[in-house]
Amino acid sequence: MKNLLIKMAAMIFIGVVSAKATTTAQVMIDSISIRKQPEGEIVGTLDKNTEITYQNRYNNWINTSSGWLNSDFTKLSPQNSFLFTEKIEGTFTLIEESLEGVSLYGKEILKEGSIFPVIKSEKGITIIEKKGEKIAVPTSKIKIEKGTFPAGIILKNGTLISEKGKTLSFIKEKTPFIKIGNFIAVNGKFGNFIPITPKVNHISASSILSKVNILVDTFNSARISSAITERLGYFPKVLPITPEDIHIVNLEEERKGVFLNIKYMFYDLDGSKMKDRKTRLILKRGNEVFWEKVSKEVFSLSPSVKFVQINIFRYDGKGNFEKKGFVAVGITDFKKGICDAPPEKFMEKTESELSEDLWFFANEVYERVENGN
Repeated sequence: MKNLLIKMAAMIFIGVVSAKATTTAQVMIDSISIRKQPEGEIVGTLDKNTEITYQNRYNNWINTSSGWLNSDFTKLSPQNSFLFTEKIEGTFTLIEESLEGVSLYGKEILKEGSIFPVIKSEKGITIIEKKGEKIAVPTSKIKIEKGTFPAGIILKNGTLISEKGKTLSFIKEKTPFIKIGNFIAVNGKFGNFIPITPKVNHISASSILSKVNILVDTFNSARISSAITERLGYFPKVLPITPEDIHIVNLEEERKGVFLNIKYMFYDLDGSKMKDRKTRLILKRGNEVFWEKVSKEVFSLSPSVKFVQINIFRYDGKGNFEKKGFVAVGITDFKKGICDAPPEKFMEKTESELSEDLWFFANEVYERVENGN
């Protein structure tokens, strides 16, 4: 019987390693990088709304036929609670009510919700194995299941509940299990598995509006008083965020994606709009720090936020605003502190596309400009 238990564990382990549960992911941001490996070289991109299947995950990375994608920027298809990998042959006894058995060392109490391998059953007595010890119990007081049973791993945290509604144990994701009839057998117990759904504080557009507009005011105040603004006589002002600039999308498991439009327009030192001028951003580092702070503020409002995409719009000099790119930040990098990193590191970690026409100076000029020369 010990060999049977070892075989069961080995089969489940092998199955977990080799199993391929095909799932789909939908790209939610404007475009996402495809990489050779997690955090590795970029080998391509996928556009928004592209659906792709994947078979393996590594932390926040999913492995597709094209390469690795950061799943923070995707909507994953609903995940089942179980991944079946193998079939296990055996005979088991299910203890539906606590009862007393007998071993070589005396009486043994077998608790409700326990499951044990059966060594043999004859003449009204069943011999089971409990931690290497043989225990005899009346066959009439137990339930025996014999056959071939599906086995695999549990994909979500949850609770194992007995037939009578008693909580038997907390089950962590990636725990091996066997399905016996309508029950799940795991860690020597059987019952109904109830996934735990985390409670999430949902984010609202109004909360984003109030917090981000405080940052907008601070950013504009710094720009209007800068040395380069005094030299030029004007500066690119961020317009106040309105409800129409915020779009929140639903993702898997009550997660949210936040899209935020930021609009720039030239203002002169008297506070007048420059309606005949195409707006370009002047200080590269300053704007990147601003995008960092905005992303951090949105993530800090609710743990339900999975990604933030900032859409960059500039006034085109003809009465309209045109989109000139985006910057997207994922929850995993946010938790690692990317929104407090130097701006060049922040931009390296984001998914972003920005038009060169967005900037006032050519790239090679910016180092000198940022130093105040």
